[in-house]
Amino acid sequence: MKHYWNKKTAIVTGAASGIGAATAELLARKGMNVVMSDIQTKPLAEAASRLKDEGLNVAHKVCDVSDPDMVEALGLFAENTFGRVHLCFNNAGVAMHGEKMHEMKLPDWRWVNEVNIQSVVHAIHHILPRMIRHGERALFLNTASIGGLQVNPNWLTGAYSMTKFAVVAMSEALENELKSTQVRVAVLCPGAVATNLSNASTRPDRLGGATERPQQDFLREAIARVGVPPAYVAQRIWRAIEDAEFYILTDAAAKVTIETRHRRIEEALSRAAEYSATHINN
Repeated sequence: MKHYWNKKTAIVTGAASGIGAATAELLARKGMNVVMSDIQTKPLAEAASRLKDEGLNVAHKVCDVSDPDMVEALGLFAENTFGRVHLCFNNAGVAMHGEKMHEMKLPDWRWVNEVNIQSVVHAIHHILPRMIRHGERALFLNTASIGGLQVNPNWLTGAYSMTKFAVVAMSEALENELKSTQVRVAVLCPGAVATNLSNASTRPDRLGGATERPQQDFLREAIARVGVPPAYVAQRIWRAIEDAEFYILTDAAAKVTIETRHRRIEEALSRAAEYSATHINN
């Protein structure tokens, strides 16, 4: 028996490599029509060509997700190529690890914000309404990070986590707002994945241009040492799609850090309740 997603259309950003490439391939092998998108022209074309050569239904379109006009064009391209969009995987993102926030340059702040946060905003504005209008069951899937649920005390992830907390918040808000529609929302919060996340060679000129920071070496080494394969993440995503999960985590390595954060919040709530009980209307 064929699954619901067979012959449906998916958009996957950041699809030239890593999680995006692995997930685009898995979705295509599951029978979906997949529009692969990335800012990297040659790697994107090569990744799509390999799947096309196997007879899979894929197309590709270069897109800088920090540019709203290009995201709008991506949605139009997907519909014109394969028809209604039923799965939008907003996966493109950049890293900003290993640097204290007060030492960061302003162009770095702008870059991580424009790619990691505004890209999702652009998809919400230009692609999500198309998915709502057709009225069929669909999924709007955003890639955050385990850094969207905690700030790693050892990796200096403040700026990166700031953007990923925003993606989690947008996803949670969308889940509430879309309850009366056929569009379900999910947020992927992977731990370390063996990808080229540290690469900043494709940074647009208007956001500071290609760069190489010493801190990127730390991230390369860390994710190469402890990162899981992108194909593992793709399989985890598919399982979550089948099970209608909202928070999609790939491992429990950050369990203690997340639990510690939540305990601090719960303790603050208890203190607030105690204080208000003795000071409000007294």
